[in-house]
Amino acid sequence: MKQLFPLDSKVIAENEDAARKAYERGDYIACLLIIHALIEALLRTFLDGNEKKRFSDLVGEYKRFLEKERQTEPVFVDELIQFNRRRNRTIHNLWEKGYVEINRKLEPVCRTAFIMYGLFIEWLQTFNDNIAEAGFNYDK
Repeated sequence: MKQLFPLDSKVIAENEDAARKAYERGDYIACLLIIHALIEALLRTFLDGNEKKRFSDLVGEYKRFLEKERQTEPVFVDELIQFNRRRNRTIHNLWEKGYVEINRKLEPVCRTAFIMYGLFIEWLQTFNDNIAEAGFNYDK
């Protein structure tokens, strides 16, 4: 495995805390965007992706990694694709439907995103146990 992309674990912890606080105050749009950024950072870290790549490119690279590891199921690939589409729809629909309506509909999405984020961290640790050392350890 390549060396982990250097990230500041304090920044990761701060963003995890900011996502939790956004959820608690009902700011689900902010929560969704922060979790999306955390998952992107997690993918970049795991894949040593310090190049400028889109989220979808990172998911493709992750899928190829799973294939090289002879994983018969593309674990989390579909979830990551759907999560990215949800984020894109959220951003594009803000001007059309407004903040209040979009925000209200995102509570269950954010709740699920926290679960997916934690499970994805645990899954990636089966390939590289340094993920937690990089600061990814969301378990709230």
